[in-house]
Amino acid sequence: MNNSKTIGKVGGFNICFRKETLTSHAGIVLVQEMCERLEIGQLIDQELRVKQRERGYSDSEHVLAICWNLITGGSCLSDIEALRGDPGTQILLGLKAMPAAWTIAEFLRKFRIGAICDLRRLLRRVALLLRPRQKVLVWTLDLDASIYEQCSRAKEGSRKAYNGQIGYHPLFVFCAETSELLFSHLLAGNRHPSAKAIWALEQALLSVPQGAKLQLRADSAFYSWKLIDWLEAHQMIYFITADLGKMLRRLIEGLPQSAWRKTKFYPGIEVAELWYRPKSRDKEYRYVVKRELVTNDEGQTIYKYHAIITNDTHRRPAKALKWHSARSTMENQIKEHKHGFNLEKLPTKKFHANWAYLLIGQLAFNLIAWFKRLVLPQPYHTAMIKTIRHHLFNLAGKIVHTARQSFLMISEDYRYQDVWRFALKQLAKLVT
Repeated sequence: MNNSKTIGKVGGFNICFRKETLTSHAGIVLVQEMCERLEIGQLIDQELRVKQRERGYSDSEHVLAICWNLITGGSCLSDIEALRGDPGTQILLGLKAMPAAWTIAEFLRKFRIGAICDLRRLLRRVALLLRPRQKVLVWTLDLDASIYEQCSRAKEGSRKAYNGQIGYHPLFVFCAETSELLFSHLLAGNRHPSAKAIWALEQALLSVPQGAKLQLRADSAFYSWKLIDWLEAHQMIYFITADLGKMLRRLIEGLPQSAWRKTKFYPGIEVAELWYRPKSRDKEYRYVVKRELVTNDEGQTIYKYHAIITNDTHRRPAKALKWHSARSTMENQIKEHKHGFNLEKLPTKKFHANWAYLLIGQLAFNLIAWFKRLVLPQPYHTAMIKTIRHHLFNLAGKIVHTARQSFLMISEDYRYQDVWRFALKQLAKLVT
């Protein structure tokens, strides 16, 4: 081949490098177009003032570089070098150059609490920009936390958690209807997230349209009367896993057989309900209970109980149980956040830098959540990022400039051409 130097031979192929404008992430141009139409870059520069000097890369270029790295599958900051060595992808992203990993690390280390607040305001502003397009009437908030294990205690805030792991304990509020992350907050590993639950929900509600109907699901870590009183004061429907204290367990075990009903949703499980006034409370609360037969360590067959406290009086016990159990999708969202976007291992030793990285990860996570529902066909609305990378993003392409036009050439044997046609039509409708 002309102007090519062969460096060796493998698998019957001569290996050489030559000047071609190629990309290994052709599908990322669809997300870039969505960001361009929503003016994400401009919003970032309006809200963030991290850099002190005008020269060099802008705040938006740093933030979006992190997003592109996470979206395309980078597992650490150094993986951004793969994008820096992919000029075709940089052209698709509208970049002349991509910041180096050490430059981005230095940018993150400049974050202080004021810039963190600016970043949160940016996330709210972008989210509210999308609300008129989403047509969501009921917002189901899933509240939870997870241990994000780190390699050592050398990172600020990386501490031993309740399960013995060393790391952070971030708090999350997801929306079930839009699959987006409404709020995330970085906590040290030894901090209990329930102390921040009310504040986290207050912050999450800033990204929800006023007057929307609200529902909340949470596990027993958030079984708190302070939280329950706050939820009722805000007229929010809640389903929270309850701790089985001695009195509550005694009442459940004392329910007559006639109170228990089998359910078609969960074979082998029976459900019931009771009203119970806990000690120091001035009213009764509705508890939905399930039981199933299990074998204990001694080989005895006993009932295992699980209770949920709720202020919803309309759903029957079986449907209430099914609806609360659907919060397992939120556990999948945390898994997607951790592993799909590679956000479990935070990149620096500085707490505020890692906090900023987590919030920028929230932006990357939500960009894909919005991309799926605004741009892609319905079967992709619940798809994992791994599927979208495999079908769309990690696609070879060649960029050709001719007759004053630019072309992105993709193989005619590519199997998901219909997805591109659908996406291009949706993008054409996306106007800020």
